Amino acid sequence: MGYRVKITYIYHSSFFVEFPECNFLFDLPHGDHLPKLGIDVLKKSFNSNPLFVFFSHSHDDHFNPDIEDIITPFTSEYKFIISYDIYADYASRFASNTYILEPEDEVNIDNIKIRAYESNDLGNAYLISFKGINIYYGGDLAEWIWPDTKNEEKEFIQNYFEEILKELRLQKIHIGFSNMDPRLKNFGGGIKFLQMVQPDLFIPMHTFGRYDHLIKLKQIDMPLDKEIFIYSKIGDKIEKYIDV
Repeated sequence: MGYRVKITYIYHSSFFVEFPECNFLFDLPHGDHLPKLGIDVLKKSFNSNPLFVFFSHSHDDHFNPDIEDIITPFTSEYKFIISYDIYADYASRFASNTYILEPEDEVNIDNIKIRAYESNDLGNAYLISFKGINIYYGGDLAEWIWPDTKNEEKEFIQNYFEEILKELRLQKIHIGFSNMDPRLKNFGGGIKFLQMVQPDLFIPMHTFGRYDHLIKLKQIDMPLDKEIFIYSKIGDKIEKYIDV
């Protein structure tokens, strides 16, 4: 048994994921981090399915405080899954259809199981299990090695990131979202995530609208049953049949 999944690139770390029964929206950004074309693509993506909106943390490039105004003209059935830091700053924006997660929290929402991992930047990463499909969305949990990162801090960051990857490898990740940040020499650990976790479908994110570096993912020797979504513009889509 399996499911056909369609994923649309909105911008940066934001993606719209369509299942036969429901849709997920991840980390719709705000302000300068959200081009008008991204909003236009998102509006065309909505359908009658229930919508689950995930936000990993409160940085502008991952969180849009106007989210309810954006989605309500297009869908009446929606729920928010947000990180603790978002609720601390924007509690008045969210009503009873909101689930606030702290690191290590586990919830079951309409038969969607969600576990929050602690980010090594801010907020959460999420492991989502739906219909036997495991989806990992990393948020800002990444291998943040900057040119001025000191050796002691670098070791801590690498060890923490790799421990998360080792745990994810045991879960069988069907769809994995992780950072391919063009500002970093190691791209924030995206290639390491791909090689260690080997999800059936890898979705690089945190690209700031820059895509040339994603070509490096084509040079990685991966099993034939694995796939990488290498997008080049807002609105690009990929469809994959996930066998579970």
